[in-house]
Formats: sequence, structure tokens, C-alpha cells
Amino acid sequence: MYRAEPACSIRLAALPTVIVDLAQRSAAIERGDRRGSTSLVEDLRGRAQLTEIPLDGAADDLLLVYRAACAADADGAGAILFRRQAEGEAESSHPPAVRSLAQVLFDSLRAEAPNTPLLAHVALALRALLGGASSRDEGATPRGGLATWQERRAVAFMDERLDQSFPVSAVAEVCGLSVNHFSRAFRRSMGKPPHRWLLDRRIGRARELLRETNLALADIALACGFAEQSHFTRVFTRTVGMPPGAWRRAAD
Repeated sequence: MYRAEPACSIRLAALPTVIVDLAQRSAAIERGDRRGSTSLVEDLRGRAQLTEIPLDGAADDLLLVYRAACAADADGAGAILFRRQAEGEAESSHPPAVRSLAQVLFDSLRAEAPNTPLLAHVALALRALLGGASSRDEGATPRGGLATWQERRAVAFMDERLDQSFPVSAVAEVCGLSVNHFSRAFRRSMGKPPHRWLLDRRIGRARELLRETNLALADIALACGFAEQSHFTRVFTRTVGMPPGAWRRAAD
């Protein structure tokens, strides 16, 4: 005669989750079962609010969830999933600092009493480094194009230096790419090469200054990264169809 034994309950491995409150700049740790965590991941992925970063050699996964203070700040919400890299999967294109910060998070979570202020600090640093955790608004990253964080970083780098001269290699470096790789990826993402994009951006800035200020053409040329007024006039005329002085008068 056999005696009935109670059925064994199946425990799913937990997916450590760090919840970051963007208003309080604080963190809390949740260690629910993996089924519940997987459901959360799928929900975030379905709403295009998840950035996935594969880590070669990672022993486990880790989810960072960023919660906005209110509905008006919803753009700040999102999540980052650090997961084990699948066999044959390409390595992450994110800068080395991302892996280093992720390692700090993993090490902190292994402690008996995790340091939540440290977790919050590192999680916020990761969010800033990646340019936010949400995916690109225009849709999926074009095949062979820049990652969302690379596109944002390249645009920000050039926007901050419209009045300066700098090589393409400087922009490529902040994106963690070689010059050739960056130039190809930028053109695929933005529809034009970096030099052309920067030139158009400078002309756009010049039009703003022509319309909104009384600055002399020579000063506008310098403010928009042109060493000489004559060069500025040639490029502006070729791009807009009339010289900057005539365009200013027409805009008035």
C-alpha cells in the first residue's frame, strides 16, 4: 500500500528587480518569482519601455525599473534588463562603463544587506549613460544604424559644439565606435552623413539667429561654426537658395 506524499511545490528562480523612484532618487529591491518578473518584462517590452543589454559571462539576470513621479513625467519611466548573453548573440554595443556599473549592481545584490542608496546612485548613472531607458520614438533601430543611446549622444555632442570645429572621430569616440563604423551607422540612422547633418544643423541655427537677433553676419557665421563670413554666405546660399542678408530681410 502506497502512502500519498504531498506534491512538491515548484519554485521559480527569482529575477532580482531594482525599483528606482525618479522623484525621490531612491531604490527598493523586489525578489518575486520569475513568472511574475517575466510578465513584467513582457509588459515593458510590449510598451517599448525596455532596453535589453546582454552580458557575456553573467550568472543571472537583473531588471532595473524606473518609475516616474507622475503621469506628466511618463517619458522618464522605463526599464533596463541585464540578461545573460545567448550563445552566438552579438556583444552589446554599449560603452564599457555600462558593464562596469552593472557589475557593481550585481555585487551589491549579493550582499546580505544590499546598499540601496548605492543601488539608486548606480541605476541613475546607468540611465543617464544610456540616454534614458525607452526605445526610439520613430520605431526600431535601423539595421546597421546607431543604437538609440548612440544617436542621442552624437546629436547632443554636435549640438553643443555648433560654434566649434571638431573631427568626426571625436563624435565616433563618444559613441564607442570607429570612424568608419560610426559614419556608416549615422548615415543609416539619420539619412545623411555626419558632415552633411552638421552643416544643415548649423544653417538651421543661423536662420534662427538671423530671424531673432540683430547680430552682424560675421558674428552669426562664427556662432555657427564658420571661420569666415564668405564661407558662411556660400553655404547658406547653396542650402537656402538666397544669401543670408536677403533671407533676413524677407523674414522680416
